[in-house]
Amino acid sequence: MRSHEVDYRILGDDLQFVEVELDPQETVVAEAGAMMYIEDGITFEVKMGDGSEPNQGAWGKLKSAGKRALARACAI
Repeated sequence: MRSHEVDYRILGDDLQFVEVELDPQETVVAEAGAMMYIEDGITFEVKMGDGSEPNQGAWGKLKSAGKRALARACAI
């Protein structure tokens, strides 16, 4: 998994939130239910675990069942 500098800014005073700008093919992972909005051209999916092992077998999926669900947004 590649990683580089992320374009983001923190907005708000009492109720802060982070706005992340995604480049093409860039992905961000957040806690499910924490996404406020997405724009056109962004795909959105919710998975158990952090999505770092997309090809894990049934046993791995069973082990990750206790983990929290995370939302993944990807720029297309």
